[in-house]
Amino acid sequence: MKNKIPLIALLVLLVHPLFSQTYLEKKEFSRVLELYNKKDFRNAYRLLKSYQAKNPSGFYQPDVYFYLGLLEEDYYLAVIMYKELISKYPEYPRADEALYRLAKLYFLHSNYTEAVRYFEKLQMDHAKSSFAYGTRYYLGLIHLIKGKHDKAMLFFDQVITPGKKDKFHILALIGKANSCYEKQDYRTSIALLKQAAEQKNPNHLPAVYLGLGNNYMKIKTYDKAYYYYKKILKEYPGSSEYEPAQQKIEYMKEKNTILDKINLDKTSGEKTGPQKKESSFYFIQVASVQDKRLANELRIKLKTEGYDPFLQEVRTEKGLFYRTCVGRFTGREEAEKIKKDIDYKFKLDTVVLKQDQDILKQD
Repeated sequence: MKNKIPLIALLVLLVHPLFSQTYLEKKEFSRVLELYNKKDFRNAYRLLKSYQAKNPSGFYQPDVYFYLGLLEEDYYLAVIMYKELISKYPEYPRADEALYRLAKLYFLHSNYTEAVRYFEKLQMDHAKSSFAYGTRYYLGLIHLIKGKHDKAMLFFDQVITPGKKDKFHILALIGKANSCYEKQDYRTSIALLKQAAEQKNPNHLPAVYLGLGNNYMKIKTYDKAYYYYKKILKEYPGSSEYEPAQQKIEYMKEKNTILDKINLDKTSGEKTGPQKKESSFYFIQVASVQDKRLANELRIKLKTEGYDPFLQEVRTEKGLFYRTCVGRFTGREEAEKIKKDIDYKFKLDTVVLKQDQDILKQD
């Protein structure tokens, strides 16, 4: 018995530092998660970098890569973190989410080749993952952006499931409708948009109504086109679809033959616009580029993420620029909150501006 006591003591001395180190690591990483859940991203990031430096082979190193990917403000550094995680720890429980977020980063920054590569890898390596479902929508959207409408519709069809009411189901219906519209299959586009409208999702209804109006204009069913444009003006005056809908109604007013066909009383004094908008508001400038196609692509991506984006043309000494903007906020504080959210998701450095009537200026 006397011989066993020193042996036990020796084992305790050897194992104790390991337990102490594991305990300290757990305590430190728990603090990171606490800060992250409180949205104190700056301090969470600082602690993650500290942990990474002190524990290069630590137990929580895979989690560090994952959360650094989330919190890195620099797009390229975030990509490196996700790639390191995927290559070093392929069995990490959240590897499917890391692949999804990496592919989305590439998508949001218009690197479609790499986005497709990692979306497809996610589908291959984690076919049963819930994240694999969303990848099919993004693959469809990439083909839609590239103008490959038949391929786009194949992916959208994989997402459209009877009885589903989630975000991707509605977006896939709208995406397929847009492809049909570009292929001049207006009646199919209308049928798909009506399915989307049945979901009654207020975030997507303005886009659905505008799509219905545009399709009905193409088949010269002007009364129905007018009906959907008016719904936008009455029910969604602050949406990005408001201006296009108003322009369409103004066009219909200019074409007397169209007004006659829908029996609109031109002398009734009916006002096509909604109540007067506020003359001053805040908005977020996400990008300002001279390529309208790129600006519109970013608008589509912002719409997909649930924001309310719009395009604005601005003439400067350097020429015509297209601003991709978000929101119509009455106060700067609300705008700053959404700005932080966009910066976090897109790894961008956006700016809050103020619009006074038709003059843009930085406040």
